[in-house]
Amino acid sequence: MSIAENPLVGRMKGSMANFTMYTLNGKNVVRGKAFEIKDARSPDQLVLRERMTLLNEMYSGFESIIRLGFPERHEGLTPQNMFISVNFSTSYEIIDEIQVISFPLLKLSQGSMPGVKVMDAVIGEEGIIVRYDAKSMEPEVASTDEIVSCARLITGELLISRQFIGYDAVGTILLKYPELQAEDVMGCYVFIRSGDGKKASDSVYVEVKG
Repeated sequence: MSIAENPLVGRMKGSMANFTMYTLNGKNVVRGKAFEIKDARSPDQLVLRERMTLLNEMYSGFESIIRLGFPERHEGLTPQNMFISVNFSTSYEIIDEIQVISFPLLKLSQGSMPGVKVMDAVIGEEGIIVRYDAKSMEPEVASTDEIVSCARLITGELLISRQFIGYDAVGTILLKYPELQAEDVMGCYVFIRSGDGKKASDSVYVEVKG
């Protein structure tokens, strides 16, 4: 990039060939662009690009949950950064020679709290009922901590439920969606968040049965 301050030239703006000209802080600025952009397309690079595309699509679909699921992160990192980092190498399978997201391998949260021990998840009249062993998480998890559950449907809808752990030895959380069928659920997950929102557990994939 070059800067021109010639009073004979005056203000410059617009583009010509591979140059773009504009005025910044009273100075004429000329920025050059490469005539050709080298876009290498080796098999390995294409695989990486496909993974990034798939993960960005998953982030868009689960964004509100992912924002809850990664409170324990280094300064400067976003929940999206953490989500991509955690899943980039491990959340895929090959179907008919095509790389796709594996929902059982996908992680929507990560942290230092103990994981949820899911007992079962079934479809009821009101939606998905997830039962979990709250007693097994004591004393690391308190009654005022939060359990978060979500389910992504084939329609693209995202069901979300959040509640306090409470005092019952066996807890239940409902993802409300009347007349839901098990085959309509692409992925269902649960994880724990501390009451102050500063910690979380690794998400657990839940197999939903009809």
